[in-house]
Amino acid sequence: MTDIDIEDMGEIEKMHSVRHATISDLEIMMSVFDYARQRMREFGNATQWVNGYPSKETIINDIENGNSYVIESDQGIKGVFTFIVGEDPNYSEIEGEWPDNNPYGTIHRIAAAPGAKSVADIALEFCMKAGINIRIDTHADNAPMLGWIAKRGFSYCGIIHVQDGTPRNAFQL
Repeated sequence: MTDIDIEDMGEIEKMHSVRHATISDLEIMMSVFDYARQRMREFGNATQWVNGYPSKETIINDIENGNSYVIESDQGIKGVFTFIVGEDPNYSEIEGEWPDNNPYGTIHRIAAAPGAKSVADIALEFCMKAGINIRIDTHADNAPMLGWIAKRGFSYCGIIHVQDGTPRNAFQL
């Protein structure tokens, strides 16, 4: 994922900006997701983001709801993510326990373009500015994301099930 510490974010932010995604970003975003699926397979994660997930319809919905973001540099879009503030239906039932019931936002569908660095850190720093708890989930086979989550201080809370019924490890910061 990244070798940079969160303390170095000031320098990163000078090189990148985060903005709401627009429909005109859709094709580039889909190519970033294609690359992310390829990288997942290369790292032994063959069962997450299958059957074309996330679909164009999912991403269009994220864009239309104002929840989809792109990370840009002067070379173009380097990463994408979804940040949804408020109740996430997938998180209403957990095999485990959330540390509290305070307001939260959820990071979903985070992906980096080829050669991009620190995308997850930039996304997290942006989301933390909301001043609420941050939740995230990932597949048990997603070793790079699990490592990143652990290094950033998220607490493991339990197992949730996403819309298709498959389990995900759930965390809160």
